[in-house]
Amino acid sequence: MNNMNKIMDMLISGVNNLYNNYPHIDKLNVFPVPDGDTGTNMNLTATNGYNDIKDLKFNSIGELMNSFARGLIMGARGNSGVIFSQIMKGFAQGLVESTALTVADWKKAFTLGTEIAYKAVMKPVEGTILTVIRETAEAVNLLDDTMDEKAFWNEAIQAANISLENTPNLLQALKDVGVVDSGGYGLVKFLEGMNSVVNHGEIIAHLEKLETNEGDNLEMEIEGEFGYCTEAIVMLNSEWIDKIQVSTIRDQLTVYGNSSIVIVIDEDILKVHTHALTPGQIITFLQQYGDFRSLKVENMNLQAERQVKDAKTPEWKESSTITNERNLKNDMATIAVVSSQELKEYFENELGVDLAINGGSKMNPSTNEFLKAIEDVDAKNVFIMPNNSNVLLTAKQAEKVEEKSKIYVIPTKTIQQGMVSALNFDPSASSFKNNAALTKAIKNVTSFSITKAAKDSLVDGIKIKKNQQMAIVDGKIVSTATSLKIIFEKTLTKYITNKTEIITVFVGQETDAKNISDLRKFLDENFDVEYEIVDGGQKIYSFLISIE
Repeated sequence: MNNMNKIMDMLISGVNNLYNNYPHIDKLNVFPVPDGDTGTNMNLTATNGYNDIKDLKFNSIGELMNSFARGLIMGARGNSGVIFSQIMKGFAQGLVESTALTVADWKKAFTLGTEIAYKAVMKPVEGTILTVIRETAEAVNLLDDTMDEKAFWNEAIQAANISLENTPNLLQALKDVGVVDSGGYGLVKFLEGMNSVVNHGEIIAHLEKLETNEGDNLEMEIEGEFGYCTEAIVMLNSEWIDKIQVSTIRDQLTVYGNSSIVIVIDEDILKVHTHALTPGQIITFLQQYGDFRSLKVENMNLQAERQVKDAKTPEWKESSTITNERNLKNDMATIAVVSSQELKEYFENELGVDLAINGGSKMNPSTNEFLKAIEDVDAKNVFIMPNNSNVLLTAKQAEKVEEKSKIYVIPTKTIQQGMVSALNFDPSASSFKNNAALTKAIKNVTSFSITKAAKDSLVDGIKIKKNQQMAIVDGKIVSTATSLKIIFEKTLTKYITNKTEIITVFVGQETDAKNISDLRKFLDENFDVEYEIVDGGQKIYSFLISIE
């Protein structure tokens, strides 16, 4: 087998093994809410990478790996998918000049995979997929370049599994419920698939029947945020292309006292994300390197949220390129991600959103789906409301890739935030004012959600029993009870105040009439407040309640 065929087989085997294991990855629950889908996201990301290489012929290993990595980035879904795509981008850079797939080549690939993945994350959290790739890279770099390739890969897999098993000792949320990090688990399975070709000459088969997918790890944002979320894409002047270093930008932003720094340099593009108290200082600094392609300054306080999922998501049609002619006939347009057909109709017909992407309960559209939606609205300025924390990274990836429209990603992390944000859109206002208004509106809503616990758990000191009703406020589980009525009386009461102006209730698909009646009675008897009850059609959550 020549090395070109070998690396292709390794990638196929890795993709297949990740697919075979993704339902189990989804079951590595950190929180007792059956939402989020690390395994699903990684599988869909990997599959998109494979689809971009399966029918093509390549002249070099570097060309093949670059195409695979590009496909991953374009199809990346959720935090786990984006991070995985960056690891593979590092592998591609490490193997760009490889012809023999030597141990030295692979050591370089693991090293660059670690470096690029860490650079892509606002604030790296240990005990995650990042730790697994870093500790694996550190272990293989201690090995001799002359060692046998099979022995090298066995050592790499052993190091990856040791790192994975240690993740609960680094992240308390994992330790509390006795599971390893789901993203790290997915990476290990991908590497084990690659190793099957190296050590056994066998591509792991793509299984036809998998175990039931019932839930996953919440992809957490563990960090305190402050100030202004400042994002810019700079088209580099020719004198800076291939010369400017990530460390140069990072060091200066650190001097300014910024947090959540993410810097990506890709050929002639400099992408910067940071949280700053004085965003004007950042803008002035970056302008020396070239012209802004896009610029966003948002006053925000990001909070951990989660992503709704189940095993039945509408099939999405993938496309790696946009072929329709675009005239940018509209000045401004809005795009929102929703979790049901009922919510799609509500956002488009009642809220006036130009295009609502029905992602089903998984709510995980890929970069390509966002690019297709941007193409369809055909506007100079496009405002995207992801309405889910795990969709934010993918939306921002679409922002980075999109070349014609100016994209504004509004940091909505719930359906409730997306609704309030959409209501504040004014087509007669400037894009700058709309960006500020839509972002500011998020602060004016409390996202109250109710769902049933999928398992026994302990979260933030709250003991949770399977099948209990849970109240979740702005991404945090705040209470549990044996019935919805108790949740209404003991918990919802705390969040409806004399300052509350309106309440919007999105009723879930499986919520019975009695529960709706109980909620109406509770609101009518206890509060003098206007409320609207909408058929949301969402799964997982019986009620999504917006309190403004």
